[in-house]
Amino acid sequence: MRITFMAIVLLAGLVRTGQTALVLPTVTPFFMSREVEGGPAFLVECRNTTSTGISSGSDTWPLTRSAIRIDGTVVDEQGRIGPGLTMDIPPGGTWRGIIELRQTVPRISYATALGANVRMPTAVPLSAGRHTISVRCAAVWSADLSFYFEK
Repeated sequence: MRITFMAIVLLAGLVRTGQTALVLPTVTPFFMSREVEGGPAFLVECRNTTSTGISSGSDTWPLTRSAIRIDGTVVDEQGRIGPGLTMDIPPGGTWRGIIELRQTVPRISYATALGANVRMPTAVPLSAGRHTISVRCAAVWSADLSFYFEK
């Protein structure tokens, strides 16, 4: 009787009734073969965890500077990057974007690459040393990614 009760309690703890696991956005270093005003770049991936398609131009995705945190501080808002050609990101699908932290005001924007939906060049001056970056997708912040920058 005790063993049966314990087995039921353990199994009940393993079953998630109606709960979905929190899916965090991912941030990965993105290396470019050309000089892009001397700053680091990152490939961001966000999963559509809803049951409907969401436009790649939606505010759900990190298309504004306020969806970026550097060293734990949200970057000041200075407009929104245009989404370009939009498409629906299906349920379970992944939105991808390239964020470039340029050290001077962007003079040129390069085409997207590696399946990215958008490329966002933005001026974010960095001091030399260790930094962290995180992004927000659908009100969920990614884990901090550490990186080092040399001037």
